[in-house]
Amino acid sequence: MADYPYLSGTSPARTRTDSFSGLDRRDRASAGAVRDGLHLSTDALPALRVCPTDEKVQDLTACTDLLSACGCLIWTSGGNLYVDGVNKGGVRDEKHQMVVLGKRLFLFPEKQYLTLGESGGLQNMEARVVGGATFTDDSLELTTTKGFSVGDGVTIEKCTRYPENNKTAVVREIDGNTLIFSEGCFTAGTESAIIVTRKVPDLDFVCEKDNRLWGVHDNAVCCSVLGDPLNWMVYEGLATDAFEAEVGTDGAFTGIAAASSHVLCFKENCVHKIYGAKPSNFQVQVSSIPGVQAGCERAIRNVGETVYWWARDGLMAYGGGIPDRLSAPLGDAGYTDMCMGEDGHKLWLSGLRDGQPETLIYDIEQAAFLPVDSRKAVQFACHDGARYLAEETALWKTGTDRKNTDFAAVFGPFRQTSPAVLTGLTILADCVGECTLACAVRTERGDWMPVWASGRLSDGRARIPVPAVRGMQFWLRVTGRGDVTLQSIVRILHPDGPDDL
Repeated sequence: MADYPYLSGTSPARTRTDSFSGLDRRDRASAGAVRDGLHLSTDALPALRVCPTDEKVQDLTACTDLLSACGCLIWTSGGNLYVDGVNKGGVRDEKHQMVVLGKRLFLFPEKQYLTLGESGGLQNMEARVVGGATFTDDSLELTTTKGFSVGDGVTIEKCTRYPENNKTAVVREIDGNTLIFSEGCFTAGTESAIIVTRKVPDLDFVCEKDNRLWGVHDNAVCCSVLGDPLNWMVYEGLATDAFEAEVGTDGAFTGIAAASSHVLCFKENCVHKIYGAKPSNFQVQVSSIPGVQAGCERAIRNVGETVYWWARDGLMAYGGGIPDRLSAPLGDAGYTDMCMGEDGHKLWLSGLRDGQPETLIYDIEQAAFLPVDSRKAVQFACHDGARYLAEETALWKTGTDRKNTDFAAVFGPFRQTSPAVLTGLTILADCVGECTLACAVRTERGDWMPVWASGRLSDGRARIPVPAVRGMQFWLRVTGRGDVTLQSIVRILHPDGPDDL
């Protein structure tokens, strides 16, 4: 909304802004919108308060992941997985899909898992035996059955003498080195070298819903056996079975999430929704709505009954049906490699804006964005009441110190119907402790011009004379240090002309 003060004769016009509305980079933003800034918080909106400085927890090396689950803070650093600072073993030096079911943490693409709260290390989700074998009508004797369990769906391959024994079957019992199956399952005989595997799909994205792991790979959606995330190949017509279905849409999957009543499998230009309570009534429906932008699979979060994700069109909010686009105030810049965190009231967003790193906050209740800083987060986590942010080289947590925080807020452009002269500013700010403040202005004609800088603010009110600045559009930049809350800004303008000053 344009800001047009009324100018009459030679009398100055005073235009007051006492309600700040958050970040808005559109060309026709409201007078109280923030154009850009640093270390700003939505805590005091419609007043504008400085946010606390983050505290560094520790240095990291090539961090790719961060997660809070089961009371544990989990991250990767230097090719290792850490749980509350304890090294749990080596992992690939790349981004992972991490998901928790019960007390077990599952990692892809390694297809490994870790039981949280226990002293053990990473274990393989898959089990595999290679070697000679002896078949009976209902059993398979191997050199070992280590890693297999009753109920496993195992795939038998490389049978050359009796190729009809190449199949997937469910283990009913285990007796020493013998796997026992249903009667009539095999042709009796021996094989010199076969492969028996409990297979797990190479999932690109994975989530948990209703005591199952759900995932996508290639052009298929699938889920594990109910309550058994190690089994994905059990199809016996039971309500507990695994499930897999091919989809016909074009393009690669870009993410996955669990909504309140269904699973969302994202592509960039559509979303596959999976409804139902068991494989016999699972239904895969496709909806032509904006899906998750490629490379932004970490920018998906559930808050209450709403799923938020980052699409090519920006931030989406989905409660069913058509999602709402929330990010119009961010303007036309292109965002990539986004990640997202939440605490139930706010979303933290971090990524590349036209190739440059940026971290933002979105207040769900206020429906307002504000800029935080120029860090590029790998991932966020909410742990023990604090927000954690992982960069590649450091782990940070929400601080409480505002007195040492540098901040900035840019406002404008304030448009005039005719040329005008800005001659003064009055800024009302609440200051806690020692604070400093500085102001600069510019017009459409030139660069920023510093007009005032305080040593220390006492009562928080600053009346600032401004050297005569002529223009049709004005921008204002307020910078400083300390626990400052901007309450209002008054701009004093005169009609342009030498006789009017």
